[in-house]
Amino acid sequence: MRITLPRLINLTSKLKELRILLDPAGDTSRGAREYVQKFYPNLKRHNPDLPILVRECSGVQPRLVARYSDGQEVSLPLTNQEALDIHKNVEAVGK
Repeated sequence: MRITLPRLINLTSKLKELRILLDPAGDTSRGAREYVQKFYPNLKRHNPDLPILVRECSGVQPRLVARYSDGQEVSLPLTNQEALDIHKNVEAVGK
């Protein structure tokens, strides 16, 4: 399967932290690992002041956690999602 580079996104200034939790070897985290490998560099390049944390932990279910300036947190499951689907989730929490 060929993955094309999705459009680059600039995330809202209301977003204060983005965390991606994944299992470094688990099958359910395959898309999350692929997203980090292929898309993280451009995401960080376009959002240099935003802390983007990638946390690896054996046995954990992959999740995307967004923390906003008002203290609100949004957590989305990434289990068995493809890298492009994860990118859509990142866009959604970053608007």
